[in-house]
Amino acid sequence: MRSEIAVYIVFGSIASFFRKLYMALVPAAQRTLPVRALVAVITLEGPRLMLISRYRAAQMERAKKVGISAISGTAIASIIVATILIGSQIIAVTVDGQVIGVVESEEQYAALLQNAKDKVSEQIGAENAEIMIQDTSVSLETVLGPQAAAAVSDTLDEGEAAADENGNGSGDATGTLTPPTTDEDVEAFVDTLIDTLMTEGAIKATLYSINVNGEAVAQLSTMKEASDVLNAVAQAYAPAEGEYVGKFLDDVTIDGVTADLEDASPDSVADVVALLLDGAQVQRSYTAFEDDSIGTICKELDVSERTLRETYSDYDFKEIQEGDAFTVAIKVPLLSYTTEGKEATIEPIQFETIEELTSDMYLGKREVKEEGELGERAVSRFVTRVNGVVVAEVEMGSEVVKEAKPEVMLVGTTVVGGGDAYVGPSDGWGGGGDGPLGRPLDSWALSRSVGGGHNGADMLAPRGAPIYAAEYGTVSFSGVYGGYGNLVIIDHGNGLQTYYAHCDTLNVSVGTVVSRGQQIATVGSTGRSSAYHLHFEVRVNGEVQEPLRWIG
Repeated sequence: MRSEIAVYIVFGSIASFFRKLYMALVPAAQRTLPVRALVAVITLEGPRLMLISRYRAAQMERAKKVGISAISGTAIASIIVATILIGSQIIAVTVDGQVIGVVESEEQYAALLQNAKDKVSEQIGAENAEIMIQDTSVSLETVLGPQAAAAVSDTLDEGEAAADENGNGSGDATGTLTPPTTDEDVEAFVDTLIDTLMTEGAIKATLYSINVNGEAVAQLSTMKEASDVLNAVAQAYAPAEGEYVGKFLDDVTIDGVTADLEDASPDSVADVVALLLDGAQVQRSYTAFEDDSIGTICKELDVSERTLRETYSDYDFKEIQEGDAFTVAIKVPLLSYTTEGKEATIEPIQFETIEELTSDMYLGKREVKEEGELGERAVSRFVTRVNGVVVAEVEMGSEVVKEAKPEVMLVGTTVVGGGDAYVGPSDGWGGGGDGPLGRPLDSWALSRSVGGGHNGADMLAPRGAPIYAAEYGTVSFSGVYGGYGNLVIIDHGNGLQTYYAHCDTLNVSVGTVVSRGQQIATVGSTGRSSAYHLHFEVRVNGEVQEPLRWIG
């Protein structure tokens, strides 16, 4: 109570002094401020503000956090004294009632606040992230003006010293209450503001989550970045040309998420695009049953046989046991994007082949006389794609752009066969007739010919002796065939075929075009055979011929 009375006495003296000074200096005609009002301001409002400030200071002292300094009640009172004496103002910045510093104006505070937001964005790795500050946590209180900065320093020195003696001080008053002017001051103010806001939980970041079917797959710094991700995915799956509309088949949303700074970790646009395009790696497992095959296992795991074999390279899939477990790692899309629309393409038109018969070539022999050329046509289709892959298409129309040029093929007409003379003993080496076919062996000893259910000539020869094609033609069979063992069949055209059976090795495959005298196999004793020999057959339209009469 004594302190309050002392305050009023002090302010009463100050009021009396200013009243006399005002009356002496200002003519009566120019006095716009009544003398009583001036006295009331000093004697009544001054002490009230001082006492209120001391009360606020006490509250802030009790509520202050570690590392945050509050202005003592005496310091605030000193500021108010200076305010009344000098008649100027500055702005104190408080966070939840704790004074962290002063600024010259609201504009300077706004610039410092933006500086703090930018710094926080940089710290969490999101340059353009939206940083939110709870408005109820920060307040600006007008205390003293910028023109009084020098006087504030002197006033606070004395007031703070007195406060320190009473145990109410909070550090260097001039350092805390001087508006920031240098880069170092600005940085210190910004750091103090950020630390205080974080301590009070009053600063947060707004991130934008991309959700697929209700599940968050990524977080971006801004709405624009999240939209850029989805646009990039859509563009990657879009057709190169054509008129189309596209949409995501999954439920894809972008939602704003408020996160504490400690939990704010936004992803980069490039990383999220790559994730959505490549898909996520998942594991699939399957346990085999008794009758399972590699095909059924692949179907259950939805993988190719090649993938399964590469994963289990040491496993014998011919011996699958019940209970054997298989696990594969595969990538599955995180979302699906479909496009539908009209697409125009240029496609080739296959040329036709015109056969030109010639007696200058053996029957079955073919030779290109004039090269053909592909044509072109413009085709319009309605195409449906999913993740860039065509799943359905309907042709809407086409137009020939370039006609195809036909190929001219020479086809031989000279019939192979017709001779019936036979030269040489049937049981000796060599031998042969004057027919159109070439000799299948360099030499042989005939052991058996056609008759009694035997359809060819058995020609004895050493194992490994080369076997030659009797005429130009195309291999229609090459492999094991029942009692024939290793067999080669050559189609010479016009119904004429030759068989080469019991071979040891086969040198040609199906589809091979062979010339007369080309080696096609070696003599062996495979199939139903009791000695090394060649079983040689000649057939015309399926009818068995006497082969020796066809050999020239």
